Amino acid sequence: MKAQALSLAAGALFLVGATPDKEQWVPGWSAPPIAYEPNSRDNLGIGRPLKDETVRQDLRAGIAARQLRVRLTNELADDPLRIGAASVVRIDGAGVPVAGSLRMLTFGGAQAARIPARAPLLSDPVDYPVAAGERLAVSVYFPDEATPPAHAQMVDLASGNVVGATTLPRARRVRAAGIVSALELSGTAARRVLVTYGDSITEGAGATPGQAMSWPDQLGRMLAADRRGRCWAVANVGISGNRLLNTGRGPNGLARFDRDVLSVPGATHIVILEGINDIGKVRDPAERQPAASEIIAAYEQLLARAQAQGLRVIVGTLLPFEGAAYADGAAEERRLEVNAWIRANARRFDGLIDFDVAMGEPGQPKVMRLAEQVGDHLHPNDVGYARMARTALPAILRQGCP
Repeated sequence: MKAQALSLAAGALFLVGATPDKEQWVPGWSAPPIAYEPNSRDNLGIGRPLKDETVRQDLRAGIAARQLRVRLTNELADDPLRIGAASVVRIDGAGVPVAGSLRMLTFGGAQAARIPARAPLLSDPVDYPVAAGERLAVSVYFPDEATPPAHAQMVDLASGNVVGATTLPRARRVRAAGIVSALELSGTAARRVLVTYGDSITEGAGATPGQAMSWPDQLGRMLAADRRGRCWAVANVGISGNRLLNTGRGPNGLARFDRDVLSVPGATHIVILEGINDIGKVRDPAERQPAASEIIAAYEQLLARAQAQGLRVIVGTLLPFEGAAYADGAAEERRLEVNAWIRANARRFDGLIDFDVAMGEPGQPKVMRLAEQVGDHLHPNDVGYARMARTALPAILRQGCP
């Protein structure tokens, strides 16, 4: 109970001087659906459907708020999905569920729900004050055999319907689908919503697991620490392995744009940083290699669709990747051509973030900073993501607060 009281106090302190609107919903955490992944390279994947089991999924609230709701996804499935029950609980700094903090979630007033094929489902709002950075966990019971095509991640898995248990009995840690695709918050100080759209470099591959060290996460904390940036909420909708044009991990960037960007509640701005997986040389002879002109045309499509909905568009240049597994001379030429187009068209955007320049190794601009990457010449480490966040910060602050 002490941890819960501290959490409530932190949330109250964050909101002092703000004028929160309980009717306005903004993103607090995101994990866009991808596809069913039965196995994983690290052998931690569950490798089978769920049935008569409870899945507990970890979330982290990006900002303080007074109310929450969760978004469940069945958007990539061809069949309806039955939910037996769901709950939310606070997690303390040691990773332990906080006694007395568990609340059951409802859907149209009922604890059970049926999500139609190709649809999401929002839970009913619940008064549940959270502090910025606070960890939560959502438990979902699957009564039937199910293979949800959601975002695969590390979850806790327990037998039977135990969503009402503060601590899951005999739970094991596995990689499985987490059907909570978003945490949405209201009663916040946020008046601007930044959607960061991209691939693994945006999702945060290579960052310390469970510590919110992606560049959007670190940017969110930098904005909260700056009096000029406290009006912002940040939604990270990056998907590792995602591509703009070809099928990769998750629907291609053009296909998922409406779902993962335009449907984000309160969205006002977007940072586009995607294309390196299209630029890298393809290994499958049956797969067509996109030209730089096609990648640029995809950017034009995203720009037109975002601006048509009133979003302000900020574009990031593609990071150096010489030495990466799918890099070669032709791929580097494509990257340089795309970055040249981005810089030449800067006046058409509401902002430009030159990640390319920021992340180049001094004296070797085609190579990602050696001390700030994980060793694959493609993904930054925590320090590299911090540099990306610092590079993005001025471009976001220039957008101002209403």
